[in-house]
Amino acid sequence: MSARKKFIHVCLTPALIDQFDVSDAIVVVIDVLRATTTMCVAFDHGVQLMVPVEHIDECQQYRDQGFLIAGERSGEQLADFDLGNSPFAYAKDVVSGKKIAITTTNGTRAIKAAQERGAKEVVVGSFSNIGILCDWLISQNQHVCLICSGWKDHPNLEDTIFAGAVARKLRNHFYRFQDTTIMAEAVFQSANRRKRYFMRNSSHFNRLIHLNLQKEVKYALHRDTHPVLPIMVNHELHDISKHLEDYKAYTETIRISQETEQKKAVKS
Repeated sequence: MSARKKFIHVCLTPALIDQFDVSDAIVVVIDVLRATTTMCVAFDHGVQLMVPVEHIDECQQYRDQGFLIAGERSGEQLADFDLGNSPFAYAKDVVSGKKIAITTTNGTRAIKAAQERGAKEVVVGSFSNIGILCDWLISQNQHVCLICSGWKDHPNLEDTIFAGAVARKLRNHFYRFQDTTIMAEAVFQSANRRKRYFMRNSSHFNRLIHLNLQKEVKYALHRDTHPVLPIMVNHELHDISKHLEDYKAYTETIRISQETEQKKAVKS
């Protein structure tokens, strides 16, 4: 693929995803506060796989399959769920070797929207894995679309800031930028100089502060704390950080295993 043909676009909310052709693009789903940060923590702490789902009842069904179930709505953990959406809850002794089904207000919905739109690949991005994510995106030499989960179909500051941070790191390796990418980069540059002002005035920051989640907000803004790279393989998230050079072969092995398990389930 010619370098001059590569683009990096920013979709400010999943409600706008239909305006983007992502069939030939790697889609990065962003939900800094807190879903994609929590997913990175979970994989760094040894989770086997995660299944992001949109609806609460769908998530609950995974418990019968031996999964831990994690759920959040409007910032608060769902009743009778094993986990919520706090990165601090996903300690190694809790999640290592486990399978987790997760549903959140915005992040899991954005992942599903990207898949339904036919994205070439769907990966998870947050400040906690920004370094490995950007290095991988550069190495892939593919179009990139950054989808901000936002808040209930509205754009938000923290996801836009992160998209701008990624755009800034990728700028020298891409040729075409939409206005939304330039906007996100401008917001990031302003926020980088005035972090406290921007975050304290963001709507979701204030929602989480109201829930006494200040430590989680601060944690989610730390860079490169969890160098993993979760990628969707059919309906499952898997970490490819140890298979970056041969990730396609690795994910194909997972797909074959998924098909084998499905056939066994049908026979039983």
